[in-house]
Amino acid sequence: MYGQTTNIVQLLKKSGLRVTPQREAILQFLMDYQGHATVDDIYQSVHPTFPSMSVSTVYNTVKNFAQLGLVKEITVGDGPSRFDINVKPHHHLVCIQCGALIDFYMEEQPKFQLPPEATGFEIEDYHVEVKGICPACREKSTNQ
Repeated sequence: MYGQTTNIVQLLKKSGLRVTPQREAILQFLMDYQGHATVDDIYQSVHPTFPSMSVSTVYNTVKNFAQLGLVKEITVGDGPSRFDINVKPHHHLVCIQCGALIDFYMEEQPKFQLPPEATGFEIEDYHVEVKGICPACREKSTNQ
């Protein structure tokens, strides 16, 4: 994750990207956002400043950021991709009712029992997703 004083221009340059006001705005939004933003969240935020920017431009930009390791793309079920500025290895609790994502960390890598047909498979990354009902949704259901 990036600190409060991260220089966005330098970060974009270091990633090999041409610095544009749109890229700066999108990356700044993600750095300020508390959570896991969808393309629509980003678009709604930057569109007033950049009215000619399309949803597809936002989508292509964040996909590019994800490929370069500036953000992490998270997909949960059939829902839209979400983008996380926290690129450190972490995992997610997913509420099956409201879709909330909560980051969590594991001190040790889980031990995988791979099937025989996966012999020689080299694991490069893994993501643990734990599904359940968040406290807010549980409280709503008990109050009804």
